[in-house]
Parts: sequence; C-alpha cells; structure tokens
Amino acid sequence: MIQKMEGLLKPYMSIGGKMITNANGDIDTELGGFDIAIDTLTQIRKDVVEQKFFEVAPADYVPVDVGFGAYNEEIVQNLTFQTGGDAFAGDVDMQNASSRLVQTDVAIAPMRMPINTWAAQTVWSIIEVAKASVAGNWDVISARLAGLKKTWDLMVQEVAFLGHPRVTEMTGLINDPEVNINNTLIPKPVSAMNAKEFQNFSSGLIAAYVDNSQYTQDKPDMLLVPTDEYFKLVRTLAEVTTAEGTMTTPISRLEYLRKSLAEATRSATFRVEPMAYCIADKNASRGINKNRFVLYKKDPQSMKMTIPIDFTSLPQDTSNSMNWVQPAYGQYSGVLIARKREVLYFDQV
Repeated sequence: MIQKMEGLLKPYMSIGGKMITNANGDIDTELGGFDIAIDTLTQIRKDVVEQKFFEVAPADYVPVDVGFGAYNEEIVQNLTFQTGGDAFAGDVDMQNASSRLVQTDVAIAPMRMPINTWAAQTVWSIIEVAKASVAGNWDVISARLAGLKKTWDLMVQEVAFLGHPRVTEMTGLINDPEVNINNTLIPKPVSAMNAKEFQNFSSGLIAAYVDNSQYTQDKPDMLLVPTDEYFKLVRTLAEVTTAEGTMTTPISRLEYLRKSLAEATRSATFRVEPMAYCIADKNASRGINKNRFVLYKKDPQSMKMTIPIDFTSLPQDTSNSMNWVQPAYGQYSGVLIARKREVLYFDQV
C-alpha cells in the first residue's frame, strides 16, 4: 500500500522568495515538497538533519564593537600624529639670550568606514505549520527564523574577512587595499618547501613584519594560514638543517612554526589559525585570487569591526490570519584597520 506523508522536511528552504541551500549549493530541488510517497515499512526519524555551513566567529579574529553608532551612516576614527619636525631642534642654547622655544603640534586625520543597514523577513502560513505538525519532526517557525538568523551570520562573517562585494569602501581583515603586501617570502606553497626554505619562511615572517611596522610594533599575535596549507603543515614533520645535515624533528611543521613565532614575539599565546578565506579560490571574488597569509596584532587600538545593531527580530504579524511574516534587521560595518602597518599580507606567488 502506498500512502502520502504530510509535513516532511524540505531539503531546501525559501525565505523571502529566495532559496537557501547548503554551502556548496548541492541540494537537489527536485526532492522538495510536503507530499512524499512512502510505503508502510518506512520509518521516519524524529530528528532533522540541518544544513552545514562554513562558519567562524569574527570576534575570534578581530575586535568587534557591538552597539556603537546605531542608526548612523558611517564610523569615523580619528588618528592623531605629531608634527613639528626634528625633536633635537628643541635643544636650548643657554648662551643665547634670545633663544626661542621650538613649537610642536598634533594633527588629526579621520578614517571612515561606511555602515550598512540590513533588513529581511521570513514567511510561513498556518497550512505549513499544520502539515509540519502531522509529521511531528519539524518546527516550521523556528526553522524559518533560524534560517533568517543564519543569513545574517554568514553575511557578517564574509564582510569581516572580505568586506562587502559591492560597497568597495567596506573592506575586511584580509583585503584592505592600504595594507602592504609581501610578495617575496612565499615563492611556492609552504607545504612544498624543503627544510631550509621552510626555516627561512618561519624566521622571515617576523623580520618582514617588524620592518613593515618601522619597528613600532614587534609583537604580532596572530597568523592566518590558508586552510588547505594549514592541514598539510599539521601532517608534515618539521626538518631542521644544521652543519651536520638535515634532521627530522618529532614535531609537525605547524608546531615548529608556532613555536618559532611564539619565541620571536615573546608570547606563549601566539595563534596560528586556518582560514578558508585565505585560499585563492575563496577570495577570488574580491580580486585577490592568491593564497594569502595574514600576520597582525589583534588589538582594538589597531583594528575594529562595528555592529551598531545586532540581529534583531520583530514580532510576528499577519494581515489575513493565514500568512505570517517575521521581519528582522541589523546594522554592520567592515573592519576598520587604523594602524595599517600592524597588519602585513604575505601572498604566495
């Protein structure tokens, strides 16, 4: 006997007329719908398998200021710098009665970052809710609202690292056009380097960073590594070249790199983290299209992402008691890097 089961989970979700798929977009839309033929031997699981997305928390990588600047159009960060020339010009000639004091001053330069306002909604009908309740394994309202929140989270995540795809002034952590790029340290994939090349890479990171900062910052605390390279470094044992020859160490190349950077920066908490947005094909949409390593100091004085209004859902509403709407809104900015020289990009060429 063949019967129909009402309310089975669709393998995709429609929000505001747009279909939500998984991270690879590989949902088979032909399988959707509430009416699915089953026979009497079919067993339906009560739990629901949710879509899986690549997700990282931006606040783990860059300082985030939530609640500042609500309903504004931009964030302005003032930078101060000293003017007045040579400091030794202040030396006073005590033999000259007419000696005059040299004047110094401080100038202010503003940096601007636009704020975007976002609003969207999810909809459902009482018919959908009733059908889902028959199967008993899907809460339509909760799932739709969770999908709306996920849309916000993934958008903020992308902006945090790559900026906005259309608002060019809204840049992210790894694509600020005013941050310097080192194109010499990584001439080949790090995982393909021999022992001597890898040692030069490990020691060259901090040297290049300190030179880039003009020796005003010598303690970066974070290195982002393309995820595919990161896992290759985990699997490969480090080798050390000495006068006696090349010797294999008992630790991985990743651990060797982390220890090397921690020692150079005098920081036991130095972090080496994988980042998918650092992979060439993941950042090609922003014109990078290269494996990019990012070395920086995670300091709110150096950089900050602002979320003036976090995701906020409004009360559910209906105009006909049949179809229901739940709107939500928020505001977000990109990552404003105030001290550009405390961040350095290393591109594999």
